[in-house]
Amino acid sequence: MSKTSPNEELMTALTLHYDSLVEYIRLRFNGKHFARDLVHDVCIQILEKPPPEKVALPLAFLRKMSFNRAIDRIRAERTRSLYVLTHQSPEEGMDSWDGARAVEFEQHVHALLAIIEALPARQRQVFLLHRIHGMPQREIADELDISLNMVTQHFGRAMAAIMLRWEPARRLVRQQKQVKT
Repeated sequence: MSKTSPNEELMTALTLHYDSLVEYIRLRFNGKHFARDLVHDVCIQILEKPPPEKVALPLAFLRKMSFNRAIDRIRAERTRSLYVLTHQSPEEGMDSWDGARAVEFEQHVHALLAIIEALPARQRQVFLLHRIHGMPQREIADELDISLNMVTQHFGRAMAAIMLRWEPARRLVRQQKQVKT
């Protein structure tokens, strides 16, 4: 029977299988530097907080630990990126807008408003309640005392009119068609 501690057995397995662990993570997450950093993190974790009991299959344990650590790191990075994107200061967001883009945006908004105002009254009402106020179609049907099918038809016709007349919507449709082909 061996006199080595569980921590020593894991560290020995980590030393022997270091390259294969790095390659295992690299193949699954596409990044050699990422994989090396991750395996180093696993090593530090084992040194600082070793498992309380002996691990029966050290290599399998190390692979699972590395894989879980990789997923945690990727999730944390996504969360951090999302936070940074949503919490920019007003000055950061304004730097990317120049005068021409601001005027173009305003023109697009005015064009959309004109298209919406030109819709037949019921289509305009259904569109505004559903898209702008976020009201479910069932509630719109109850509020306007019309069938759900009629709400769907009015909304569909309003969307079709906007897609036909508003340039940004037509551009989006063209881009989506190009992506599909």
